[in-house]
Amino acid sequence: MEGHLLVETEFLGLLFVAMVVAMLARRFRFPYTIALVATGLVLGFFNIVSAIHLTPDLLFLIFLPVLLYEAAFHVELKDFLKNAKTIILFAVPGVILATMITGALVYLAKPLLGDPRLPFLYALLFGAVTAATDPISVLATFKKMGVSRKLALIMEGESLLNDGTAVVLFGIILTALKGNNVTIGLALVQFLKVVLGGLVVGSVLGFVFSLITAQIDDHLVEITLTTILAYGSYLVAEHFHVSGVIAVVAAGMMTGNFGTKIGMSPTTRVAVITFWEYLAFVANSIIFILIGIELKIDSLLLHAVPAVIAWLAVVSARGTIFAFFMPIARWLGEKIPYRWGTVLFWGGLRGSLSMVLVLGLPADFPHRELFLNMTFGVVFFSLFIQGFTISRLAEKLGLVRKREELKRYEELKGSILTIKAALDDLKKLYETGTIPASLYEKLKKEYEETLAKTEKELESFHLENEEILNEQLKYLRRHLLFKQKDALKDAYSKGLISSETMSEILKNIDLKIDLIEEN
Repeated sequence: MEGHLLVETEFLGLLFVAMVVAMLARRFRFPYTIALVATGLVLGFFNIVSAIHLTPDLLFLIFLPVLLYEAAFHVELKDFLKNAKTIILFAVPGVILATMITGALVYLAKPLLGDPRLPFLYALLFGAVTAATDPISVLATFKKMGVSRKLALIMEGESLLNDGTAVVLFGIILTALKGNNVTIGLALVQFLKVVLGGLVVGSVLGFVFSLITAQIDDHLVEITLTTILAYGSYLVAEHFHVSGVIAVVAAGMMTGNFGTKIGMSPTTRVAVITFWEYLAFVANSIIFILIGIELKIDSLLLHAVPAVIAWLAVVSARGTIFAFFMPIARWLGEKIPYRWGTVLFWGGLRGSLSMVLVLGLPADFPHRELFLNMTFGVVFFSLFIQGFTISRLAEKLGLVRKREELKRYEELKGSILTIKAALDDLKKLYETGTIPASLYEKLKKEYEETLAKTEKELESFHLENEEILNEQLKYLRRHLLFKQKDALKDAYSKGLISSETMSEILKNIDLKIDLIEEN
C-alpha cells in the first residue's frame, strides 16, 4: 500500500513540476521539453524521485499509444500522401541505412570506446537503438516560429513511421543475437510482415471504430471509444506479433481523416481534440522529466569519450542518409529545397524510445553498460546541442516568418473556423427543434456579425502581409488543382471522357502543380 501511495505522490509531484516548468518556459521563451529534461537532471542528481522510472512497460503500454495516436490524429491524409514518398524514404530505408552506418562507425571506433572486443552485430544493435527520432521539441519550436507546414509534416510523418521501423529492426537484431538463424531474406520477410501487419490492424480497427462513432452523438462516449482504439490497436497488433507502433499510427490517421468527418459533430471534435492534447501534454511532460532523471551526469562525465563518439556516429549517419536520399526524393518528383534537408537532418533529436530500448536490455546483456552510457550521451547531446541550435539554423536558412505576424494570422484563422463550426452546430440545433426560432435568430446574428468582422480583419491582414497572402494563395491554387484532378478521374470512371483526354489534361494540371511547388 505504501509503495502505491509513493508512486501516486511522485506522479502528482511530477505533474506539478511540469506545470511550473511549462509556465516558466513560456514566460522566458525557453524550449519546454529541454527545460523538462534539465529539471529531471536536477531531480535525478538529488535522487528526489525513486518510485517512478522510464521502463519499457511504462513507455510502450502507457505513454507511447497516447503520443502516437494524438500526433497521427492531426495528420491530414491528403498532405501525408502528397509527401509519402519522402516520408517513407527517410523513415524506412533511411532508418535501415542509418542503423548500418551508426553500427559500422561504432564498430570501427571500438578501441576508443574501451571495448575492443565489441562484435559487429552488437554495434548494429546500438544503431537500431538510436535510429528513431523524437522531434517533439523541434516541432513545437517550428510551430511558434512559423516554419513551413509541409516541412513540419515531413518531420512529423518521418518520426511517426521511423519509431515502428526502429523497433522492428531492434527486435530482429536482438533475435539474431540470441542465437537464432536470421538471414537477410528472412529478416526482410519478417520486417515486411510486422510493418504491413501493423498497418492492416490499425487501419481495420480505425475504420470499424469510425463507423461505430458515426452511430453515436455523445462526446464522452466517443472520447472513450478513441481511447479504447488507441490502446486496443496497440495490444491487438502485439498479440498477433505485428507492429503495435504502426497500428496506433494507422488507427489515429484513420480516425482523424475518416471518423471525424463521417461521425463527429463539431462539438465532439473539439472535445476529442482537447482531450488528446491534454493526454499528450501529460505524457510528454512525464517522459521528458523521466529522461532527465535517467540521464546520470556523473556517469556521462566518466564516459564522456564513448558518449561523444556515439553522438557523432549518430549525427554522421543521419547526415549521410539525407545527403543520399534527398536527391532521390527530388528525382521522384518531390519538390523539397535542400535547405529543408539541412533542418531535417539537424532536427532529428533522440529521446524516449532510444532510452527505453537500451534500458529494457537484460541486466546480464553483454556490453549493456557501454550501450547505456553511449545512448545517454546521444540523447543528452542531441537535446542540448541540436535542440538549442535548431531554431537559429532555421532562421539562418530563411525558413522563419515573423512570430507576431504568424500568431495574429493563426488567431484570425482559428477564430473563423470556430465561429463557422458554432454556426453549423447552431443550425443543427434549430433544425432538430432543440432551440426555438427566436434564440436561433438572435445567436445567428451575433455570430455572423463577429464572423464578418473577423473575416474583414483577415482580409486586411492579407493585404498588409504579402508573404503570408502568397503562401495562402499557393495553398489554395494547389488545393483547387487537386480537386480538378479528382473531378477528371470521376468523369473518366463514368465514361464521360476517354483515357487519352484524361491523360492529356492530367499532364497539364501536374505541370501547374509543379510550378506552384517550385515557386
